[in-house]
Amino acid sequence: MTRGSKNNRLKEIASNWRPRRRRANRFKGQSMVELALALPTLLLLLLGTIDIGRVFTGYIEMRNGAFEGARYGARVPTDTMGITNAVIDHGVPSNTSVSVTTDPTTVTLGTDATITVVVTHTFTPITTGFLNKFFGIGEFHLRATATMQVMT
Repeated sequence: MTRGSKNNRLKEIASNWRPRRRRANRFKGQSMVELALALPTLLLLLLGTIDIGRVFTGYIEMRNGAFEGARYGARVPTDTMGITNAVIDHGVPSNTSVSVTTDPTTVTLGTDATITVVVTHTFTPITTGFLNKFFGIGEFHLRATATMQVMT
């Protein structure tokens, strides 16, 4: 082999050289499939976490509202509208019902009486359709109660 033919052969190899294909091209679209499989589960976890936070916050507001209503009712036990307004003004969730009872039913001066305020709310989760279909979980009721001694 002569020196010129060797150079020509190297030039021919260099001109025909192409980089090898990367192995990653074989898996093109794999990440999209993984995302499509994982995204519903991740969204369900996210929405479930949000629902748990909403339930917890709503219950705390209801409990505090019931306490405020009982505190107002301990001073003015006959003003049921004022007791209800004290509960609602505290920031309970919308569509919350309030009931007020006293024991004994009529409060007179010097009697040992208690007032009970019950606050109930029907909670609807964001993920109602999924939870109801697969787990049988739909709307559920939250209830907070506060009882105080009447101060009159």
